[in-house]
Amino acid sequence: MSRNLMAFIVVLSFSFFSNAGDAKQTCTLPAFSENNVKIDEISDTGTVARETGISKASAFAFERVLGRLLLEEEDVFKLLSRIKSQDYLDYLHIHKETTLARRYIGEIDFCFDAREVRGLFRKNGMGWAELVSPPIVTMPIWKEASGAVVWNENNKWLNSWNEHSKTYDGLLSFVSIKPNIKIQRQLKEEAIFTEDPNILKIALQTADASQLLIVSAEIDHSATIPALRFSSRLFDENANLIATLLKEVHELNGTKNMAVLFEEFQYSLISELEKFWKQKNKISPETDFSLNVSFSAETLSTWLSFRETLSSMPIVRKVAPISLSESTGLIRITISGNIPQFITNLNSVGYKLTETEDMFMLSKK
Repeated sequence: MSRNLMAFIVVLSFSFFSNAGDAKQTCTLPAFSENNVKIDEISDTGTVARETGISKASAFAFERVLGRLLLEEEDVFKLLSRIKSQDYLDYLHIHKETTLARRYIGEIDFCFDAREVRGLFRKNGMGWAELVSPPIVTMPIWKEASGAVVWNENNKWLNSWNEHSKTYDGLLSFVSIKPNIKIQRQLKEEAIFTEDPNILKIALQTADASQLLIVSAEIDHSATIPALRFSSRLFDENANLIATLLKEVHELNGTKNMAVLFEEFQYSLISELEKFWKQKNKISPETDFSLNVSFSAETLSTWLSFRETLSSMPIVRKVAPISLSESTGLIRITISGNIPQFITNLNSVGYKLTETEDMFMLSKK
């Protein structure tokens, strides 16, 4: 299991990473935000209800953000027991609100200050991750005696994964395909089940995804007691198999209904993927590493823009110029992590790092 998951991480680590917000005035780093938090608070007055409701919502949003970023669940509870979420809030955006005599109803986005939150983690010696993966399209399959089912909207197994793609808000970026007649004709159910590379490529292109996750389920009636079988397989952008991630078999003996088994398998699979993703992209507060890097900088504005880009990376602690000439520059970069993690961060902003005999060279991809 761990070998297969490490294969998953290695492939994703050298893919394109998305760490930018949308065009609106929202968090530029979505990992530090929690959106569309709903509030319905009752108190002695509408004003008190509003203050209390927003305070509770802020605490809830901050807990979600900490859980998304921190590697250890106990670290989340340690921090929440001794800090206030409002102290780390950058801003909030109110989508809608209604204040009544004794009630407040609202829907709010919360954006937390990335620099302050990172400082909090470093101060407490806690490792974290914040890189968001490239899009992974999930293709759930339900296998029946009559064949594979992919597009049946009334199938609970299929619906559970399609809903998951809409509601999941961790560091893995899941997407799903909303079918229409054209898509159903292109993406034949049996071809998806048999993992036809040409069909899987079309699915990847349709979803504009870099990875494809097939999650299949079927009831095996060959034994005395029927069994529910789960399987999950990950493919790269060229429809090549990366790994079989998780397989499970559960007897349908009446102790649990299938909906519960669906949910438990989904939770186990996603939890394992998140765990390994965070470990691979972990930023360690206690381990700093410095390296000299040469780069091309024809103008002062190019250098300033380049330095700002580097300084904005979560893994970069310090950028110190060593020398600058008319066309090149030499800088010393201190990072919290290792070279592969630094390369991953650079890829996310369109740069690549190459190593020569005596130094590193940085250039645009």
